[in-house]
Amino acid sequence: MRVFADQSPMIAAPAPAGRPVKLAREADFRLGALLIKPSRLEVVAGARRQLLEPRVMQVLVALARMQDEVVSRDELIDACWGGRIVGEDAINRCISRLRRLAETLDGGFAIQTVARVGYRLNPAPPQQPLSGFRSWTSVWSIRSALVVAARLAVSSPHKNKWARRAGRAHS
Repeated sequence: MRVFADQSPMIAAPAPAGRPVKLAREADFRLGALLIKPSRLEVVAGARRQLLEPRVMQVLVALARMQDEVVSRDELIDACWGGRIVGEDAINRCISRLRRLAETLDGGFAIQTVARVGYRLNPAPPQQPLSGFRSWTSVWSIRSALVVAARLAVSSPHKNKWARRAGRAHS
């Protein structure tokens, strides 16, 4: 094992993110509990499948290659756009779509922005159960609780007392 001058061990560098992403040749991989299929442009969460645009999938693959390391915008341009000159909006759009996908998948991964450096992909821990796409059960539970609270307020025995007081105040 190679070591630095202070005898601390050197860690092997991850595969370079700047290497071009050729989706047809990329192997399927796991990201937390998600299965990513680059050649099919698919993200699989349980029985659900989400299709991605080719460029968005390329960005996801480039970030995943770095295994929790920061990927610079220049490395993303080299890997996903072949070094062509692209505007900030192109990268921002891909990152935004991936973040929206992560929210839809209940946190299968997260993309962290490292100011003035780049982006880091943080996968969800594999032991974290993912329910696939976000369920609306919690929204309906909250809505049901609000409906019950509203009905209780309307049918309250003190309703008339408060109405009479309110009526006096206006008279």
